[in-house]
Amino acid sequence: MKVQEIDIQSEYYPKRLLKIERPPQKLYVLGNIDILNDKGIAIVGSRDCTSEGIKNAENFAMNIAKNGFTIISGMAKGIDGAAHRGAMEVGGKTIAVLGCGVDVIYPMENKKIYERIIKTGGTIISEYENGTNTQSEFFRQRNRIVSGLSMGVLVVEAEARSGTTITVGYAKEQGKPVFCIPNSLKNRKGVGTNILIQKGAKMVISPMEIIERYKLKDIQQVSIEDLEKIKMEESIDNIKEEYRDIYIGIRDNLSIDEISAKNKIDITDIYSKLFMMELDGIIKKDGNKYICISEGKDM
Repeated sequence: MKVQEIDIQSEYYPKRLLKIERPPQKLYVLGNIDILNDKGIAIVGSRDCTSEGIKNAENFAMNIAKNGFTIISGMAKGIDGAAHRGAMEVGGKTIAVLGCGVDVIYPMENKKIYERIIKTGGTIISEYENGTNTQSEFFRQRNRIVSGLSMGVLVVEAEARSGTTITVGYAKEQGKPVFCIPNSLKNRKGVGTNILIQKGAKMVISPMEIIERYKLKDIQQVSIEDLEKIKMEESIDNIKEEYRDIYIGIRDNLSIDEISAKNKIDITDIYSKLFMMELDGIIKKDGNKYICISEGKDM
């Protein structure tokens, strides 16, 4: 496959990179040029990570990619590689930003990931021309592109001092939100992530927290009526199935007797479930009636 060169004047040049300091004047692209301007989330973390970190990176990447976001990372071993793999596992797209020429595979242990990205419609990019070998400074510089291409940066697992903090620094300069998965206090490889949360990064424990943030931005472009319908459906989808008919009945202002008759549920069973729904924070009692208070909580 031929390497394409995109200068800063090209229609294919990523629009988000135009907004960062020192945007690369030229990009070398191997793969699908069309996804460079797609909505994307960067997923980053340490090379020397735990198995739990790998699982979290893959899980978040799979879910975020499945919902239409391109996953962006640096193709390093550890968290980066797991993020690329997770996206591809669900047929999603991923962009690898290299600190060397796009024809140089580094690290070599990620050769299969490199080849798979190309085969699955992903993209490998660099600001360095073909044949350029890795240098530590190049990795630091490429991190501004990783965050620059994204709408937000997710840190999965990072030590107190690591290259990940450089990416986070660039993200803050660029006005991009930083999300962090909390780590156990016993996990020294996740100390940096916890420190970032302490300093104001958004803690997330579910991929949906990131997905919903950007989905709502898209939804706000439709009519108010459509927005309410979408929010209502998302709310229902996240209610346990055993509660769903009762929840819908309450939302539609049906009485307990009407909910019982409509869904053929014994009234005693309904009251038992209403009690559990109150405990779960899905509904609350207001006088003699119940009110739905869940807004898409993952129950």
